[in-house]
Amino acid sequence: MKNNENRRNFTVAKRRNFYHRHPQRREKHYCEHQCEFDKCDVCHEKGELVEKVICSENVQRTAEFALPFTVEPGPAVTALMALFPNVTNAVVTPDYSGIQQEITVLRDKVIHFGYIPATIDVTGTVTGLPANPRIPIRILFQEHTDCPGVCPGDHVIESQPEIEAVLNEPLIGTGANGTSLNLLLFKAVIRSHLTIVRKGIERDGKICDLDYRRCDQTNNPGTINSPLNLSPNLGTTANMTPPTPPPAT
Repeated sequence: MKNNENRRNFTVAKRRNFYHRHPQRREKHYCEHQCEFDKCDVCHEKGELVEKVICSENVQRTAEFALPFTVEPGPAVTALMALFPNVTNAVVTPDYSGIQQEITVLRDKVIHFGYIPATIDVTGTVTGLPANPRIPIRILFQEHTDCPGVCPGDHVIESQPEIEAVLNEPLIGTGANGTSLNLLLFKAVIRSHLTIVRKGIERDGKICDLDYRRCDQTNNPGTINSPLNLSPNLGTTANMTPPTPPPAT
């Protein structure tokens, strides 16, 4: 028994001495173990820098302005219109070429947060404003897209956004039953394709993440990038023909 124990101790000591004298072999041994889990922070010498697609999804965002209902013809409409007796109508004019958004990558989730710049074009006069004023506004949108496997620090590639559908109607509408107030003035559906990639080192057919702790759980909530502090990252939509807003009545 004692002889067997001495042999084991001698073998362990020999291995430790070998790896101590040959650090590159020690790293190789460590890497062969770590890269089995696609996590490796030292085996980058003989690998190739690659990008791995973690998620690829079609995404839609909806931008809306005002409240989702219409006030039916009747005394309420008459009373509300009496508050602005010199206003004939008002419509929203969006600027699709100026869409701005920020993307926040959380664990297993991507958040779009942005806006469409627009103006409220008023026909008539409002106290304190010039005649037929154009009031600049931002029509906000946000959307959460589930992307299993993504983590903060992953790279986001998004296709040029397209306006898929639009609802745009004047504030004051007229129909067979009389005058109504449309409080949902504008709605747009924005469509694009989202691809999330992660850089890593490919070695022996396995990809080792450059930051093997990027997906570690934390107790602190993530910070969502705000549309009030944006950097343009969508380019322009010069080839997009915006829908013509409805005429004021």
